[in-house]
Amino acid sequence: MKINAWKLLSAFIVLAMVGTGLGGCAPATTTPGAPPTTVVTAPTATLVPPTVAPEKVLTIAIPNQYTDTFDIAAMVYAMEPTNMIYDGLVVMDTDYHIQPGLAESWEVSADGKLVTFHLKKGVKFTDGSPFNADVVKWWVELMISDKSMVAYMYKPIKEVEVVDDYTAVFHLEKPYPALFWYLSGAWGLIMSKEAYMSEGDNYPTHPVGTGPFILQEWVQNDHLILVKNPDYNWAPAWTEHTGPAIIDKIVYRIISEDATRLVELEAGNVDLLLDAPWREIPTYQGNPDYKVISTPDATIYFIGMNVTEPLVVDLRTRQAIGYAIDRDLIKETLFINLGEAKTTYLASQMASDKGVAAIAPGYDPVKAADLLKQVGWEMGEDGILVAKNVTGVPAGTKFEVSYWTYNEDESKRMAEATQKMLSDVGIKANIQLMDKSTYDGKLEEGGCQIILRKYTWDGEDILPWFHAAYNLPYPNYLGVNDPVLDKMFDDAEYAVATWDERENAFIEAHKYLIQTWYPWAPFYQRPAVWIARSYVSITTIPLRAGMSTEVWSTADINK
Repeated sequence: MKINAWKLLSAFIVLAMVGTGLGGCAPATTTPGAPPTTVVTAPTATLVPPTVAPEKVLTIAIPNQYTDTFDIAAMVYAMEPTNMIYDGLVVMDTDYHIQPGLAESWEVSADGKLVTFHLKKGVKFTDGSPFNADVVKWWVELMISDKSMVAYMYKPIKEVEVVDDYTAVFHLEKPYPALFWYLSGAWGLIMSKEAYMSEGDNYPTHPVGTGPFILQEWVQNDHLILVKNPDYNWAPAWTEHTGPAIIDKIVYRIISEDATRLVELEAGNVDLLLDAPWREIPTYQGNPDYKVISTPDATIYFIGMNVTEPLVVDLRTRQAIGYAIDRDLIKETLFINLGEAKTTYLASQMASDKGVAAIAPGYDPVKAADLLKQVGWEMGEDGILVAKNVTGVPAGTKFEVSYWTYNEDESKRMAEATQKMLSDVGIKANIQLMDKSTYDGKLEEGGCQIILRKYTWDGEDILPWFHAAYNLPYPNYLGVNDPVLDKMFDDAEYAVATWDERENAFIEAHKYLIQTWYPWAPFYQRPAVWIARSYVSITTIPLRAGMSTEVWSTADINK
Protein backbone atom coordinates (compact mmCIF):
# COMPACT_ATOMS: atom_id res chain seq x y z
CA MET A 1 0.00 0.00 0.00
CA LYS A 2 1.38 3.42 -0.91
CA ILE A 3 0.64 6.74 0.75
CA ASN A 4 1.53 10.24 -0.51
CA ALA A 5 5.30 10.70 -0.66
CA TRP A 6 7.57 13.57 0.12
CA LYS A 7 11.17 13.01 -0.97
CA LEU A 8 13.70 13.45 1.77
CA LEU A 9 17.45 13.28 1.43
CA SER A 10 18.87 10.71 3.79
CA ALA A 11 22.22 9.09 4.28
CA PHE A 12 22.76 5.62 5.58
CA ILE A 13 26.09 4.88 7.15
CA VAL A 14 28.18 1.92 6.19
CA LEU A 15 30.19 0.83 9.15
CA ALA A 16 33.72 0.00 8.11
CA MET A 17 34.96 -3.17 9.73
CA VAL A 18 38.69 -3.29 10.17
CA GLY A 19 40.25 -6.63 10.87
CA THR A 20 43.51 -7.01 12.80
CA GLY A 21 46.01 -9.75 12.13
CA LEU A 22 48.40 -11.57 14.48
CA GLY A 23 52.04 -12.13 13.41
CA GLY A 24 54.74 -14.54 14.72
CA CYS A 25 58.12 -16.15 13.79
CA ALA A 26 58.49 -19.78 12.62
CA PRO A 27 61.04 -21.87 14.62
CA ALA A 28 64.39 -22.77 12.92
CA THR A 29 64.67 -26.23 11.32
CA THR A 30 67.60 -28.51 10.29
CA THR A 31 67.92 -30.75 7.27
CA PRO A 32 68.26 -34.52 8.04
CA GLY A 33 71.85 -35.78 7.47
CA ALA A 34 73.33 -32.32 7.38
CA PRO A 35 76.24 -31.38 9.65
CA PRO A 36 75.24 -30.21 13.08
CA THR A 37 74.66 -26.52 13.21
CA THR A 38 74.03 -24.10 15.97
CA VAL A 39 70.32 -23.97 16.55
CA VAL A 40 68.98 -20.61 17.56
CA THR A 41 65.70 -20.79 19.46
CA ALA A 42 63.22 -18.27 18.28
CA PRO A 43 61.88 -15.90 20.95
CA THR A 44 58.38 -16.59 22.14
CA ALA A 45 55.92 -14.62 20.06
CA THR A 46 54.17 -11.83 21.92
CA LEU A 47 50.43 -12.18 21.35
CA VAL A 48 48.83 -8.81 20.70
CA PRO A 49 45.16 -8.77 21.67
CA PRO A 50 42.81 -7.71 18.91
CA THR A 51 41.82 -4.09 18.92
CA VAL A 52 38.46 -3.61 20.58
CA ALA A 53 36.40 -0.81 19.09
CA PRO A 54 35.31 1.73 21.68
CA GLU A 55 31.68 1.52 22.76
CA LYS A 56 29.45 3.78 20.70
CA VAL A 57 27.20 5.73 23.06
CA LEU A 58 24.68 8.24 21.71
CA THR A 59 23.41 10.72 24.30
CA ILE A 60 20.17 12.49 23.42
CA ALA A 61 18.52 15.41 25.23
CA ILE A 62 14.84 16.32 25.01
CA PRO A 63 12.81 18.79 27.10
CA ASN A 64 10.02 16.43 28.21
CA GLN A 65 9.33 12.79 28.96
CA TYR A 66 6.22 12.29 26.84
CA THR A 67 4.96 9.04 28.33
CA ASP A 68 5.23 7.05 31.55
CA THR A 69 4.40 3.68 29.99
CA PHE A 70 5.67 1.37 27.28
CA ASP A 71 2.43 -0.61 27.25
CA ILE A 72 1.39 0.01 23.65
CA ALA A 73 -2.28 -0.66 24.37
CA ALA A 74 -2.42 1.69 27.36
CA MET A 75 -0.24 4.59 26.26
CA VAL A 76 -1.74 7.93 25.29
CA TYR A 77 1.56 9.35 24.05
CA ALA A 78 4.71 7.79 22.64
CA MET A 79 8.32 8.91 22.54
CA GLU A 80 11.42 7.91 20.61
CA PRO A 81 12.48 5.09 22.99
CA THR A 82 9.13 3.40 22.25
CA ASN A 83 10.34 2.90 18.70
CA MET A 84 13.79 1.83 19.84
CA ILE A 85 12.34 -1.10 21.79
CA TYR A 86 9.68 -2.44 19.42
CA ASP A 87 9.01 -3.36 15.79
CA GLY A 88 5.75 -3.44 13.82
CA LEU A 89 4.35 -5.56 11.03
CA VAL A 90 4.87 -2.75 8.53
CA VAL A 91 6.92 0.45 8.56
CA MET A 92 7.09 3.82 6.83
CA ASP A 93 10.18 4.64 4.76
CA THR A 94 11.80 8.02 4.07
CA ASP A 95 9.53 8.54 1.05
CA TYR A 96 6.48 8.01 3.29
CA HIS A 97 5.69 4.67 1.69
CA ILE A 98 4.54 1.56 3.55
CA GLN A 99 7.24 -1.13 3.58
CA PRO A 100 7.53 -4.65 5.09
CA GLY A 101 8.57 -4.85 8.74
CA LEU A 102 8.03 -7.99 10.81
CA ALA A 103 5.71 -9.05 8.02
CA GLU A 104 7.88 -9.84 5.01
CA SER A 105 4.91 -9.74 2.63
CA TRP A 106 1.11 -9.66 2.50
CA GLU A 107 -1.88 -10.09 0.23
CA VAL A 108 -5.24 -8.33 0.29
CA SER A 109 -8.26 -10.16 -1.07
CA ALA A 110 -10.24 -8.73 -3.98
CA ASP A 111 -13.08 -7.66 -1.68
CA GLY A 112 -10.64 -6.07 0.79
CA LYS A 113 -11.89 -8.15 3.71
CA LEU A 114 -8.97 -10.56 4.10
CA VAL A 115 -5.41 -9.43 4.72
CA THR A 116 -2.87 -12.27 4.89
CA PHE A 117 0.47 -11.45 6.51
CA HIS A 118 3.52 -13.67 5.98
CA LEU A 119 5.82 -13.17 8.96
CA LYS A 120 9.58 -13.14 9.09
CA LYS A 121 11.12 -16.30 10.47
CA GLY A 122 13.78 -16.39 13.17
CA VAL A 123 12.59 -13.24 14.95
CA LYS A 124 12.51 -13.37 18.73
CA PHE A 125 11.72 -11.01 21.57
CA THR A 126 14.48 -9.95 23.91
CA ASP A 127 13.11 -12.29 26.59
CA GLY A 128 13.84 -15.18 24.20
CA SER A 129 10.23 -15.90 23.29
CA PRO A 130 9.45 -16.33 19.57
CA PHE A 131 7.63 -13.85 17.40
CA ASN A 132 4.94 -15.73 15.49
CA ALA A 133 1.34 -15.65 14.33
CA ASP A 134 0.02 -16.59 17.76
CA VAL A 135 1.65 -13.45 19.19
CA VAL A 136 0.10 -11.33 16.42
CA LYS A 137 -3.34 -12.77 17.19
CA TRP A 138 -2.92 -12.07 20.92
CA TRP A 139 -1.65 -8.54 20.24
CA VAL A 140 -4.57 -7.63 17.97
CA GLU A 141 -7.06 -8.98 20.49
CA LEU A 142 -5.43 -6.84 23.18
CA MET A 143 -5.46 -3.74 20.96
CA ILE A 144 -9.22 -4.02 20.34
CA SER A 145 -10.08 -4.89 23.94
CA ASP A 146 -11.40 -2.61 26.68
CA LYS A 147 -7.80 -2.30 27.94
CA SER A 148 -6.79 -0.43 24.81
CA MET A 149 -6.71 3.34 24.45
CA VAL A 150 -6.83 3.00 20.66
CA ALA A 151 -9.33 0.18 20.02
CA TYR A 152 -10.85 2.34 17.28
CA MET A 153 -7.72 1.84 15.18
CA TYR A 154 -8.41 -1.86 14.77
CA LYS A 155 -12.18 -1.93 15.26
CA PRO A 156 -12.98 -3.48 11.83
CA ILE A 157 -10.88 -6.58 12.58
CA LYS A 158 -13.33 -9.39 13.39
CA GLU A 159 -10.76 -12.13 13.89
CA VAL A 160 -7.13 -13.06 13.38
CA GLU A 161 -6.76 -16.56 11.99
CA VAL A 162 -3.51 -18.39 12.72
CA VAL A 163 -2.83 -20.51 9.63
CA ASP A 164 0.61 -21.59 10.81
CA ASP A 165 3.45 -20.13 12.87
CA TYR A 166 4.30 -17.57 10.19
CA THR A 167 0.94 -16.83 8.55
CA ALA A 168 -1.76 -14.65 10.11
CA VAL A 169 -4.98 -13.71 8.33
CA PHE A 170 -6.91 -10.61 9.41
CA HIS A 171 -10.64 -11.03 8.79
CA LEU A 172 -12.23 -7.60 8.41
CA GLU A 173 -15.88 -6.60 8.61
CA LYS A 174 -15.39 -4.36 5.59
CA PRO A 175 -12.53 -2.93 3.53
CA TYR A 176 -10.42 -0.80 5.85
CA PRO A 177 -7.99 1.50 4.01
CA ALA A 178 -6.45 2.87 7.22
CA LEU A 179 -5.26 -0.52 8.50
CA PHE A 180 -1.73 -0.39 7.11
CA TRP A 181 -1.28 3.22 8.15
CA TYR A 182 -2.17 2.42 11.77
CA LEU A 183 0.04 -0.68 11.76
CA SER A 184 2.99 1.48 10.67
CA GLY A 185 2.76 3.83 13.65
CA ALA A 186 3.55 3.77 17.35
CA TRP A 187 0.30 1.94 18.15
CA GLY A 188 1.26 -0.76 15.66
CA LEU A 189 4.31 -1.84 17.68
CA ILE A 190 4.14 -5.40 18.98
CA MET A 191 4.89 -6.47 22.55
CA SER A 192 6.04 -9.84 23.89
CA LYS A 193 3.01 -11.87 24.88
CA GLU A 194 5.06 -13.89 27.34
CA ALA A 195 6.52 -10.83 29.09
CA TYR A 196 3.19 -9.00 29.10
CA MET A 197 1.48 -11.92 30.83
CA SER A 198 4.27 -12.59 33.33
CA GLU A 199 5.18 -9.01 34.26
CA GLY A 200 1.61 -7.85 34.86
CA ASP A 201 1.56 -4.37 36.41
CA ASN A 202 5.34 -4.12 36.03
CA TYR A 203 5.23 -4.39 32.25
CA PRO A 204 4.79 -0.65 31.48
CA THR A 205 8.28 0.02 32.86
CA HIS A 206 9.77 -3.36 31.90
CA PRO A 207 8.93 -3.58 28.20
CA VAL A 208 10.02 -6.41 25.92
CA GLY A 209 10.04 -6.08 22.15
CA THR A 210 11.88 -7.33 19.09
CA GLY A 211 13.46 -3.95 18.36
CA PRO A 212 17.11 -2.95 18.08
CA PHE A 213 17.38 -1.78 21.70
CA ILE A 214 16.57 -3.05 25.18
CA LEU A 215 15.53 -0.78 28.06
CA GLN A 216 18.20 -1.12 30.74
CA GLU A 217 17.32 1.69 33.13
CA TRP A 218 14.58 4.27 33.54
CA VAL A 219 14.57 7.05 36.09
CA GLN A 220 11.25 8.81 35.53
CA ASN A 221 11.58 12.36 34.15
CA ASP A 222 15.36 12.17 34.32
CA HIS A 223 16.79 9.63 31.88
CA LEU A 224 16.47 6.29 30.11
CA ILE A 225 19.32 4.01 29.11
CA LEU A 226 18.90 1.58 26.24
CA VAL A 227 21.46 -1.00 25.12
CA LYS A 228 21.51 -2.66 21.75
CA ASN A 229 19.84 -5.99 21.19
CA PRO A 230 22.72 -8.30 20.15
CA ASP A 231 20.34 -10.71 18.39
CA TYR A 232 18.66 -8.09 16.21
CA ASN A 233 19.04 -9.07 12.57
CA TRP A 234 15.71 -8.28 10.94
CA ALA A 235 15.80 -4.59 10.04
CA PRO A 236 13.49 -3.80 7.11
CA ALA A 237 15.08 -4.43 3.72
CA TRP A 238 14.61 -0.82 2.61
CA THR A 239 17.21 0.30 5.17
CA GLU A 240 19.87 -1.97 3.62
CA HIS A 241 21.02 -2.60 7.18
CA THR A 242 21.85 -6.04 8.52
CA GLY A 243 22.72 -7.18 12.02
CA PRO A 244 22.34 -5.32 15.31
CA ALA A 245 22.13 -1.57 15.64
CA ILE A 246 25.34 0.34 14.98
CA ILE A 247 25.04 2.29 18.24
CA ASP A 248 25.86 0.24 21.37
CA LYS A 249 23.99 2.35 23.88
CA ILE A 250 21.55 5.26 23.87
CA VAL A 251 21.23 7.58 26.86
CA TYR A 252 18.00 9.56 26.60
CA ARG A 253 18.09 12.53 28.98
CA ILE A 254 15.19 14.73 30.02
CA ILE A 255 16.48 18.33 30.33
CA SER A 256 13.71 20.91 30.33
CA GLU A 257 15.82 24.09 30.22
CA ASP A 258 17.08 25.08 26.77
CA ALA A 259 20.19 26.73 28.15
CA THR A 260 21.19 23.63 30.09
CA ARG A 261 20.70 21.38 27.08
CA LEU A 262 22.92 23.64 24.98
CA VAL A 263 25.62 23.76 27.65
CA GLU A 264 25.58 19.95 27.77
CA LEU A 265 25.80 19.77 23.98
CA GLU A 266 28.78 22.10 23.79
CA ALA A 267 30.51 20.35 26.68
CA GLY A 268 30.28 17.06 24.80
CA ASN A 269 27.93 15.48 27.32
CA VAL A 270 25.10 15.38 24.76
CA ASP A 271 25.41 14.39 21.11
CA LEU A 272 21.93 15.18 19.82
CA LEU A 273 19.26 17.69 20.83
CA LEU A 274 15.69 16.90 19.87
CA ASP A 275 13.25 19.84 19.78
CA ALA A 276 16.15 22.22 19.28
CA PRO A 277 15.89 25.72 20.85
CA TRP A 278 14.88 27.95 17.97
CA ARG A 279 16.62 31.14 19.02
CA GLU A 280 19.95 29.34 19.06
CA ILE A 281 19.75 27.55 15.70
CA PRO A 282 21.60 30.30 13.76
CA THR A 283 24.53 29.88 16.16
CA TYR A 284 25.04 26.32 14.97
CA GLN A 285 24.22 26.69 11.28
CA GLY A 286 27.46 26.72 9.32
CA ASN A 287 29.52 25.67 12.35
CA PRO A 288 31.61 22.64 11.25
CA ASP A 289 31.38 21.12 14.73
CA TYR A 290 27.60 20.78 14.50
CA LYS A 291 24.84 19.97 12.08
CA VAL A 292 21.26 21.22 12.05
CA ILE A 293 18.86 18.50 10.90
CA SER A 294 15.39 19.54 9.73
CA THR A 295 12.49 17.53 8.34
CA PRO A 296 8.75 18.15 7.89
CA ASP A 297 6.88 17.26 11.06
CA ALA A 298 3.26 17.01 12.15
CA THR A 299 3.60 19.07 15.33
CA ILE A 300 0.93 21.77 15.61
CA TYR A 301 0.69 24.38 18.36
CA PHE A 302 -2.76 25.68 19.21
CA ILE A 303 -4.77 27.66 21.72
CA GLY A 304 -7.46 25.34 23.05
CA MET A 305 -10.75 26.76 24.35
CA ASN A 306 -13.13 24.90 26.63
CA VAL A 307 -16.45 25.10 24.79
CA THR A 308 -18.37 24.75 28.08
CA GLU A 309 -16.53 27.59 29.82
CA PRO A 310 -18.93 30.59 30.17
CA LEU A 311 -16.38 33.18 29.04
CA VAL A 312 -15.70 31.37 25.74
CA VAL A 313 -18.90 29.33 25.32
CA ASP A 314 -20.03 31.53 22.43
CA LEU A 315 -18.56 30.35 19.12
CA ARG A 316 -17.96 33.95 18.08
CA THR A 317 -15.72 34.49 21.11
CA ARG A 318 -13.60 31.49 20.19
CA GLN A 319 -13.41 32.70 16.59
CA ALA A 320 -12.32 36.13 17.87
CA ILE A 321 -9.41 34.49 19.67
CA GLY A 322 -8.42 32.89 16.37
CA TYR A 323 -8.57 36.23 14.59
CA ALA A 324 -6.46 37.87 17.32
CA ILE A 325 -3.36 35.74 16.71
CA ASP A 326 -0.67 37.06 14.35
CA ARG A 327 0.73 33.76 13.15
CA ASP A 328 3.23 35.21 10.70
CA LEU A 329 4.75 37.35 13.45
CA ILE A 330 5.15 34.29 15.68
CA LYS A 331 6.82 32.36 12.87
CA GLU A 332 9.16 35.26 12.08
CA THR A 333 10.15 36.28 15.59
CA LEU A 334 10.12 33.01 17.49
CA PHE A 335 10.93 30.47 14.79
CA ILE A 336 13.33 32.34 12.48
CA ASN A 337 10.85 31.89 9.61
CA LEU A 338 11.08 28.10 9.69
CA GLY A 339 7.89 26.05 9.70
CA GLU A 340 4.43 27.33 8.77
CA ALA A 341 1.90 29.78 10.12
CA LYS A 342 -1.10 27.54 10.75
CA THR A 343 -4.88 28.06 10.89
CA THR A 344 -6.12 24.48 10.45
CA TYR A 345 -6.02 21.34 12.56
CA LEU A 346 -3.93 18.92 10.44
CA ALA A 347 -0.40 19.06 9.03
CA SER A 348 -0.42 20.86 5.69
CA GLN A 349 1.27 17.92 3.95
CA MET A 350 -1.80 15.77 4.63
CA ALA A 351 -4.49 15.50 1.97
CA SER A 352 -7.26 16.07 4.53
CA ASP A 353 -5.92 19.56 5.16
CA LYS A 354 -6.28 20.67 1.56
CA GLY A 355 -8.63 23.62 1.05
CA VAL A 356 -9.62 23.87 4.72
CA ALA A 357 -7.68 27.08 5.42
CA ALA A 358 -10.19 28.99 3.29
CA ILE A 359 -12.84 28.69 6.04
CA ALA A 360 -10.56 29.05 9.10
CA PRO A 361 -10.02 32.31 11.03
CA GLY A 362 -6.75 34.06 10.21
CA TYR A 363 -5.16 37.19 11.64
CA ASP A 364 -7.67 40.05 11.64
CA PRO A 365 -7.78 42.02 14.91
CA VAL A 366 -10.56 44.27 13.59
CA LYS A 367 -12.71 41.22 12.93
CA ALA A 368 -11.83 39.91 16.41
CA ALA A 369 -12.99 43.16 18.04
CA ASP A 370 -16.21 43.16 16.03
CA LEU A 371 -17.09 39.59 17.03
CA LEU A 372 -16.43 40.31 20.71
CA LYS A 373 -18.68 43.36 20.50
CA GLN A 374 -21.42 41.22 18.90
CA VAL A 375 -21.20 38.79 21.81
CA GLY A 376 -21.78 41.63 24.30
CA TRP A 377 -18.30 42.60 25.48
CA GLU A 378 -17.17 46.20 25.70
CA MET A 379 -13.71 47.59 26.34
CA GLY A 380 -12.98 48.72 29.88
CA GLU A 381 -10.89 51.72 30.85
CA ASP A 382 -8.00 49.44 31.82
CA GLY A 383 -7.95 47.76 28.39
CA ILE A 384 -9.73 44.61 29.59
CA LEU A 385 -13.10 43.63 28.14
CA VAL A 386 -16.10 43.82 30.46
CA ALA A 387 -19.34 41.86 30.00
CA LYS A 388 -22.24 44.14 29.15
CA ASN A 389 -24.86 41.70 27.91
CA VAL A 390 -22.95 38.42 27.43
CA THR A 391 -25.23 35.40 27.69
CA GLY A 392 -24.41 33.38 30.80
CA VAL A 393 -21.88 35.90 32.15
CA PRO A 394 -22.85 38.42 34.88
CA ALA A 395 -22.69 42.02 33.77
CA GLY A 396 -19.46 43.71 34.84
CA THR A 397 -17.38 40.50 34.68
CA LYS A 398 -13.93 41.11 33.25
CA PHE A 399 -12.65 38.88 30.46
CA GLU A 400 -9.86 37.32 32.51
CA VAL A 401 -8.91 33.66 32.06
CA SER A 402 -6.33 31.13 33.20
CA TYR A 403 -3.97 30.20 30.39
CA TRP A 404 -2.28 26.84 30.96
CA THR A 405 0.83 25.63 29.17
CA TYR A 406 4.01 23.59 29.51
CA ASN A 407 6.83 24.75 31.76
CA GLU A 408 9.43 24.77 29.00
CA ASP A 409 11.16 27.62 27.22
CA GLU A 410 9.52 27.25 23.82
CA SER A 411 6.00 27.05 25.20
CA LYS A 412 6.63 29.93 27.59
CA ARG A 413 7.75 32.19 24.73
CA MET A 414 4.69 31.28 22.66
CA ALA A 415 2.40 31.80 25.62
CA GLU A 416 3.87 35.23 26.24
CA ALA A 417 3.58 36.21 22.57
CA THR A 418 -0.05 35.08 22.27
CA GLN A 419 -0.86 36.56 25.69
CA LYS A 420 0.13 39.98 24.28
CA MET A 421 -2.00 39.43 21.17
CA LEU A 422 -5.01 38.51 23.29
CA SER A 423 -4.38 41.53 25.47
CA ASP A 424 -4.50 43.73 22.37
CA VAL A 425 -8.17 42.76 21.87
CA GLY A 426 -9.00 43.06 25.59
CA ILE A 427 -8.57 39.50 26.88
CA LYS A 428 -6.41 39.11 29.98
CA ALA A 429 -4.82 35.65 29.91
CA ASN A 430 -2.96 34.68 33.09
CA ILE A 431 -0.24 32.18 32.17
CA GLN A 432 0.10 29.13 34.41
CA LEU A 433 3.16 26.94 33.73
CA MET A 434 3.13 23.22 34.53
CA ASP A 435 5.39 20.26 33.94
CA LYS A 436 3.92 17.79 31.49
CA SER A 437 2.68 15.22 34.00
CA THR A 438 0.93 17.90 36.07
CA TYR A 439 -0.51 19.49 32.94
CA ASP A 440 -1.91 16.17 31.69
CA GLY A 441 -3.37 15.46 35.12
CA LYS A 442 -5.10 18.84 35.27
CA LEU A 443 -6.60 18.31 31.83
CA GLU A 444 -7.93 14.92 32.92
CA GLU A 445 -9.52 16.54 35.95
CA GLY A 446 -11.24 19.10 33.71
CA GLY A 447 -11.96 22.75 34.35
CA CYS A 448 -9.53 24.45 31.98
CA GLN A 449 -10.51 27.77 30.40
CA ILE A 450 -7.98 28.32 27.64
CA ILE A 451 -4.74 26.45 27.09
CA LEU A 452 -1.67 26.50 24.88
CA ARG A 453 -0.73 23.03 23.77
CA LYS A 454 0.77 21.03 20.93
CA TYR A 455 0.23 17.63 19.41
CA THR A 456 2.37 15.55 17.08
CA TRP A 457 0.54 13.08 14.87
CA ASP A 458 0.35 12.56 11.13
CA GLY A 459 -3.10 10.97 11.03
CA GLU A 460 -6.62 12.29 10.54
CA ASP A 461 -7.79 10.31 13.56
CA ILE A 462 -6.35 13.08 15.73
CA LEU A 463 -9.61 14.95 15.05
CA PRO A 464 -11.92 12.40 16.74
CA TRP A 465 -9.24 11.65 19.33
CA PHE A 466 -9.56 15.17 20.73
CA HIS A 467 -13.11 16.07 19.67
CA ALA A 468 -15.41 13.01 19.51
CA ALA A 469 -18.03 12.67 22.25
CA TYR A 470 -16.92 9.10 22.99
CA ASN A 471 -13.61 10.54 24.16
CA LEU A 472 -15.21 12.79 26.79
CA PRO A 473 -13.95 13.87 29.28
CA TYR A 474 -10.41 12.96 28.22
CA PRO A 475 -8.73 13.30 25.78
CA ASN A 476 -11.70 15.40 24.63
CA TYR A 477 -10.99 17.82 27.47
CA LEU A 478 -12.43 20.85 25.62
CA GLY A 479 -15.96 19.45 25.74
CA VAL A 480 -17.04 19.13 22.10
CA ASN A 481 -20.20 17.00 22.01
CA ASP A 482 -21.90 16.69 18.63
CA PRO A 483 -23.62 13.55 17.26
CA VAL A 484 -23.42 14.92 13.70
CA LEU A 485 -19.67 15.36 14.00
CA ASP A 486 -19.26 11.91 15.58
CA LYS A 487 -21.06 10.32 12.63
CA MET A 488 -18.85 12.20 10.20
CA PHE A 489 -15.80 10.88 12.01
CA ASP A 490 -17.10 7.31 12.07
CA ASP A 491 -18.11 7.38 8.41
CA ALA A 492 -14.70 8.74 7.40
CA GLU A 493 -12.95 5.97 9.30
CA TYR A 494 -15.18 2.95 8.73
CA ALA A 495 -17.65 3.57 5.90
CA VAL A 496 -15.25 4.13 3.02
CA ALA A 497 -13.52 1.61 0.77
CA THR A 498 -10.48 3.55 -0.43
CA TRP A 499 -7.83 5.84 1.02
CA ASP A 500 -8.94 8.72 -1.24
CA GLU A 501 -12.53 8.42 -0.02
CA ARG A 502 -11.27 8.45 3.55
CA GLU A 503 -9.26 11.64 2.98
CA ASN A 504 -12.19 13.42 1.34
CA ALA A 505 -14.55 12.44 4.16
CA PHE A 506 -12.11 13.79 6.73
CA ILE A 507 -11.85 17.08 4.81
CA GLU A 508 -15.58 17.58 5.35
CA ALA A 509 -15.36 16.62 9.05
CA HIS A 510 -12.39 18.96 9.44
CA LYS A 511 -14.33 21.88 7.94
CA TYR A 512 -17.43 21.14 10.01
CA LEU A 513 -15.40 21.06 13.24
CA ILE A 514 -13.85 24.46 12.51
CA GLN A 515 -17.05 26.14 11.34
CA THR A 516 -19.38 24.72 13.99
CA TRP A 517 -17.17 24.46 17.08
CA TYR A 518 -13.71 26.00 16.61
CA PRO A 519 -12.28 24.55 19.86
CA TRP A 520 -8.70 25.19 18.68
CA ALA A 521 -7.05 28.32 17.35
CA PRO A 522 -3.95 26.80 15.73
CA PHE A 523 -1.08 29.12 14.98
CA TYR A 524 2.10 27.20 14.07
CA GLN A 525 3.25 23.95 12.49
CA ARG A 526 6.84 23.33 13.40
CA PRO A 527 9.31 21.18 11.52
CA ALA A 528 11.41 18.70 13.44
CA VAL A 529 14.69 20.52 14.03
CA TRP A 530 17.55 18.76 15.76
CA ILE A 531 21.05 19.97 16.57
CA ALA A 532 23.71 17.26 16.49
CA ARG A 533 27.44 17.09 16.87
CA SER A 534 29.10 16.75 13.47
CA TYR A 535 30.02 13.12 14.11
CA VAL A 536 26.39 12.00 14.40
CA SER A 537 24.84 10.37 11.32
CA ILE A 538 21.09 9.86 11.38
CA THR A 539 18.14 9.80 8.99
CA THR A 540 14.59 10.89 9.72
CA ILE A 541 11.11 10.01 8.47
CA PRO A 542 8.97 12.89 7.14
CA LEU A 543 6.12 13.83 9.49
CA ARG A 544 7.46 11.27 12.01
CA ALA A 545 11.02 12.48 12.61
CA GLY A 546 12.46 10.05 15.19
CA MET A 547 9.27 8.11 15.77
CA SER A 548 10.52 5.17 13.72
CA THR A 549 12.50 2.10 14.71
CA GLU A 550 14.63 2.37 11.57
CA VAL A 551 15.96 5.81 12.52
CA TRP A 552 17.69 4.32 15.52
CA SER A 553 18.86 0.97 14.15
CA THR A 554 20.82 2.79 11.42
CA ALA A 555 22.09 5.79 13.43
CA ASP A 556 25.86 6.06 13.88
CA ILE A 557 28.50 8.16 15.59
CA ASN A 558 32.11 8.49 14.52
CA LYS A 559 33.97 10.59 17.05
